[in-house]
Amino acid sequence: MESTLLFFALPQEAAAFVKLGRRRGWPLRPTAPPVPRRTLQRFVAPGLEVWVTGMGPENALRSGDDALKTGRPDRLFTCGVAGALNPEAQIGWVYHEADTGFPGIERLQATASNPGRMVTRDRVVITRFEKAQLRLETQADLVDMESTVLRDLARARSIPSATVRSVSDTAHGDLVLDFNRIYTVQKTLHPGRLALEIARAPWKIPALIRFGGDAQKACARLAEVLLETLV
Repeated sequence: MESTLLFFALPQEAAAFVKLGRRRGWPLRPTAPPVPRRTLQRFVAPGLEVWVTGMGPENALRSGDDALKTGRPDRLFTCGVAGALNPEAQIGWVYHEADTGFPGIERLQATASNPGRMVTRDRVVITRFEKAQLRLETQADLVDMESTVLRDLARARSIPSATVRSVSDTAHGDLVLDFNRIYTVQKTLHPGRLALEIARAPWKIPALIRFGGDAQKACARLAEVLLETLV
């Protein structure tokens, strides 16, 4: 079995994978990252490491560099939820983009994941107009905030890599909040800013709850595809 390194940006994304993995017999256990406070979480099992980097290119770069200093995996995945740019993409659909000759690509292609093109930006893409413009410029299917950085680290070390992402919001609508306004410079959630945004627009609470449910659905579907690929 190949040694595999998985990156997620957020604990919620990793939690869905870890929970399903344990249910299917994969003994994932939490362990301290080598550099505290630079990585949110780390889980290990035979032949597998899971790192939670935090959002954004800078957090991904720090955690990715730390992870690749500890060893050289046979392959690297960057995973999580993403915003759809492809107008056909629906909540929970999974897309992948992999290096040529990526180990296990046949298993990944045999899942419900769709081949696609990914693009990375350093901010959350909020509006349907922004999504349409980015789609026109790049022809990408999904947009995230970490994958390019992590895959560049892998390529610099000749490690095959793949992006596997699940749709948390479609190309047809605006996000319920401007998340760029409620995150800190370090791309961590600022509770006070979130509370203020909700206080200013309490009618958005039902939509925010639906968004959370959509993200959970996307995380669960992503976990299924990853486990089908890895096991």
